[in-house]
Amino acid sequence: MSKILVTGATGRLGANVVKQLVERGDDVRALILPDDPKKFKLDPFDIEKIEGDLRDAALCCSIVDGVDAVVHTANILGPPRGMDNQTFYEINVTGTYNLFEAAVPFADKLHLFVHVSTDAVYPMGNQHIPPCYQPINEIHPKRPRGLYGTLKYINEAMAEGYMNGHDLQLSIIRPSGMFAGKEVLGRWNVQFVAGRIREAANRPESGIYHPDGAAIAQDMLDRAERPDQPCAVTDREGRPWMWSPSDARDTARVCICALDHPAAVGEAFNAPIYRPLAFPEVADYLAEITGVPPFAVEVPMQWIYWSDNSKARTLIGYEPQCTLENIFDTALADQAGEPADVISA
Repeated sequence: MSKILVTGATGRLGANVVKQLVERGDDVRALILPDDPKKFKLDPFDIEKIEGDLRDAALCCSIVDGVDAVVHTANILGPPRGMDNQTFYEINVTGTYNLFEAAVPFADKLHLFVHVSTDAVYPMGNQHIPPCYQPINEIHPKRPRGLYGTLKYINEAMAEGYMNGHDLQLSIIRPSGMFAGKEVLGRWNVQFVAGRIREAANRPESGIYHPDGAAIAQDMLDRAERPDQPCAVTDREGRPWMWSPSDARDTARVCICALDHPAAVGEAFNAPIYRPLAFPEVADYLAEITGVPPFAVEVPMQWIYWSDNSKARTLIGYEPQCTLENIFDTALADQAGEPADVISA
């Protein structure tokens, strides 16, 4: 049994990492923000809970002392209303810096420092800057866009610096559009597709740009029965829109695989689901189990968001378990308040 520190332990990923570590018998030290409204997620687990903020350097030193490994999931996806960019920077970058600094004195004792990053360090998806190729693997050139991706890129560079300069045993995990439980249901519908097309209409550099994008998006919304209707979208050549997001349960499994395999040291791993899902197959499955008919539509562009998981599968034994059926059966159960094997966001 190992003692493992999990930061961001009440987040969509952190809580599921805690759950899986406890289920396999590890001893967990969980870092929770003071007055965290989601601390109830950890109530079922007999773990050590510490309240604090990673911006506190002294706290970081104390929480790293005595653990065998660190899984650093703590971050904010975007500045919430009322938070300025400087505070957002300090939470996501200064907090990570403090944790790396705290780990240095224990570098010879830490089995592994798992740093959770994001596929936003690439140009993931073709709605913004089109990637160089698809599927996107871990050696794809890094071209982050926006504040969140840029700060995660900075953190990855910092992680590599601490690994090379201080012999810190480290792995980087890159989830892609991660969801937990019912969250996934809002990502395959008419409103989502229309939003992607409308957003790209303002960006000629986008891989799905069309000068009439705003009108195409509005026409879809006008013709659909409702905005949340499952969308069976293809381009005019019959090619489906495709997406390989990350299920928090499988991303937690990638983190644990990294903890268990020496080959993970010094490596980065994408952490999507087992394969990209086509929008028509998702719409058909949801129609089968909910009775809501899909909205079939052809548009003059194909959106592809395809993250390659083959490195994690071959190098550290990652075996994705979240299939199309599992993902959506779980999501509907979670939405209905029924028991599920995921801790919802």
